[in-house]
Amino acid sequence: MMDLTSRIRFQSGSHVPVLCILVLLVDCSCSSEFRGELFTAMSGCSEGVILPVSPVNSDVVASAGQCLANCLEDSSCMSVNFCEDSQSGQVCHRLPETSNGTCYDLQAAVGCVYLEPVNVCQHGGTFNDSMSKCDCSGDFTGPYCERRYRDCSEAHKYGMRGKTSNHRIISIQPLNAPTEYEVECLLASGGWTVVEERKSSCQNDYNKTWDEYKTGWTTPCNRWLGLDALHYISNQGIATFDMSVRGSGALSGQYYYSNFKIGDEVDGYTLTYTGSFQHTSKASGNGFEYGVASKSINGQRFATWDRPDSSGCSVCDGAGWWYGTDCPETNLHKKFDTSVSSMNMAQWPDNNGVLEKVAFIKTEIKVIW
Repeated sequence: MMDLTSRIRFQSGSHVPVLCILVLLVDCSCSSEFRGELFTAMSGCSEGVILPVSPVNSDVVASAGQCLANCLEDSSCMSVNFCEDSQSGQVCHRLPETSNGTCYDLQAAVGCVYLEPVNVCQHGGTFNDSMSKCDCSGDFTGPYCERRYRDCSEAHKYGMRGKTSNHRIISIQPLNAPTEYEVECLLASGGWTVVEERKSSCQNDYNKTWDEYKTGWTTPCNRWLGLDALHYISNQGIATFDMSVRGSGALSGQYYYSNFKIGDEVDGYTLTYTGSFQHTSKASGNGFEYGVASKSINGQRFATWDRPDSSGCSVCDGAGWWYGTDCPETNLHKKFDTSVSSMNMAQWPDNNGVLEKVAFIKTEIKVIW
């Protein structure tokens, strides 16, 4: 066994796949092939030597991999002496110091190998000795900086703030999502991920295909995150959806939907929520439930012209939206036109329940972590 373990050591600055680290912590009976991805030889001083300091703890382990894993989980451990004992087997001595990468402080010890965890942080992260954790950079987080933030609210929770304003563009990868998404973050009030922004001064055609609504789009002044991303973000925790609307008359305010979720594609990206409430000082009405019950979109599937709903509303409205058994009067993907003579345009109720024509919308989602 010493033929292999006497020559292993963490390699400084190596990019260790997170999957390998997780396997190491859970199942430490590592194969030689697996160890080769994690360790490399410490030239000239790794075989038959120890760092002669008093250990903070010693325990019997199954392998050198388990010894190093135990050290990484112990904030007082900086390095280890891993030794063969004729009675106990393989013993891991956790040490409070390091050799500083040299052989000069080591002493000969038959059947032992000195192992020193160096930088296990990925994606440019650095190990913080005083905190015994990785300090991550950019959009990465996790014990080893191994993953993207799940959304803007998690980024805010772990300290991300805007550089010159509350706005910041980052890459996220929601829980269970197979890919990353570039999103706009509003890093205030707990961190919000922008779902949609639409202005009357921009292109007005939202009669797009199912695939376009699925993957999303960004123009110089319009943004639609995409149904796939919205599904993954909304299903990784308790989410709140914020609808901000401005338009004609007295329409200028916000409305919130709690425990908001979007189903997957197989489910038709069904929209559901369990509660709703107005902004405390600047409110609009509840457009998702405006009018008779058949016009409510809570519990309804998304539809487009190329995947229409059974009532044909997506075709006659000329826009992708959530439709029930009756065409809603508050489809925010219809055309924007606030002129008096305009017909079949996007509308939303003001705080008094009066339908007004829409000129601007911005929607955001926040997950409680």
